[in-house]
Amino acid sequence: MKYVSGQTFIRTSLCLALCAAGIGAAQATPVMYGSLSNFDVYNDTGAETHGFEIELHGISSADISYTFGGDWHRYGTPVMEDFAGGVFVRYRSSFDSVASRFLSATPVPTLMSPTDGHSCVTGGAGYANSGCEHFGLGLNQNATQTYYRWLRGDVSTGLLSAVGGNVPIAAPVWNVVPAADPVAPPVVQAVIVPEQARNRDQYGEAQWVKVFTTEIEREVELGELLSDNNVVPREQSETEIEWRIFQALPADKNGGEGDELVLEQPLAEFGDRKSIIRRYEFYEYLGQYDAENHEALCAVDCDTPEEWEIGRYVGSQMAAANLAAAAPVPEASTWMSMLAGLGLLGLLGLIGRRRLP
Repeated sequence: MKYVSGQTFIRTSLCLALCAAGIGAAQATPVMYGSLSNFDVYNDTGAETHGFEIELHGISSADISYTFGGDWHRYGTPVMEDFAGGVFVRYRSSFDSVASRFLSATPVPTLMSPTDGHSCVTGGAGYANSGCEHFGLGLNQNATQTYYRWLRGDVSTGLLSAVGGNVPIAAPVWNVVPAADPVAPPVVQAVIVPEQARNRDQYGEAQWVKVFTTEIEREVELGELLSDNNVVPREQSETEIEWRIFQALPADKNGGEGDELVLEQPLAEFGDRKSIIRRYEFYEYLGQYDAENHEALCAVDCDTPEEWEIGRYVGSQMAAANLAAAAPVPEASTWMSMLAGLGLLGLLGLIGRRRLP
């Protein structure tokens, strides 16, 4: 694990396509051609909600290849609405205008504990009263910004509006980048970004993030990214990062950049593996903060939390990058032309409030 500088990466299910040009003769090595992401999220707004919104910038509805919905949860298939420079994906309850009531609602959870995946979809044990939902997208273009938010309805108008602030679950962006050594294979990165503080002179709100990693010898499908599925890593032996503080930097520290959590592996290390899968778990940070700049002051260190420093479970993000082993390794002089053909697809993040029509 390492933190790197760079512009803020996108959060929230992705799909990547690779068009390699100018490939030289060399040994075969995997390339990344697709990725997927689903997430579980609790209603933490303090009252029942009547929908959920995903706001994506830099793409349109034509760039969305898949939405998680249908019979899998109470809101069914979402509605997509393009705006200048982006698209909303909205999960909305039906509204009975005669009775002035919304027909579906996500209740306030009585317990926010790590989910087993199926508890947040229709038919899962306890789903009706869990206060938890499961969402996901597939894209064929790279979103420049992505936000998540809960929606609540007004029974006098039947309109929905955003409530409760930002949903604090980061979505990874998968990248393929050249290695520092020009003759080495490129590196697969999974990048998540913390939410900026409202006061940019201070650190953002801290979270604990726990990351599990595994690889398997076949492609993964989006429907498998449920945390009780055998393909999703859960065992301690599969933990790549056990615990890490996840907190945005203030604007005067490295320009407010370099706070991304970046997990990376060279493509050559995958061998005959077809997918790399990660599960991110997010928890509240209950430890001490610096009174001046709001930096988290971990009791021991920020890789080993004390039990009392770990707050409620916020949610989990399941993500996978599918790899293909057929492409040969290009010569050093052709890495840039190959990477220029890489189409990246991103998903989901968080921020802001918006009144819906």
